[in-house]
Amino acid sequence: MENQQERRQTPRRKVHWGARIASLDGGRYMRCTTRDFSSAGARVDLEGNQLLDAMVWLIDLQHRLAYEARIVWRINPEVGLQFLRCYRFDELPSQAIRDMIDSEP
Repeated sequence: MENQQERRQTPRRKVHWGARIASLDGGRYMRCTTRDFSSAGARVDLEGNQLLDAMVWLIDLQHRLAYEARIVWRINPEVGLQFLRCYRFDELPSQAIRDMIDSEP
């Protein structure tokens, strides 16, 4: 039986950095920790048992990038994301998300 690691098109590397996850409309914005990362997706840990839509933003504050992503699996508190698009912060199409990022300490 083929496992998830073997089906990935791009290998993930282990990381440990703080990030934010947000709903596409900016209605939810919360802390998370990125655990695995590749150009195609990531595994993140959420703080608490948060409800999320099927589509989210992963906000990488360290590299100033925002990934539009689809949730492909969830085993609380972890979530697997598949990236659809990547934006630099100044290119984000969502003003609500840009405002939240700008309010970060």
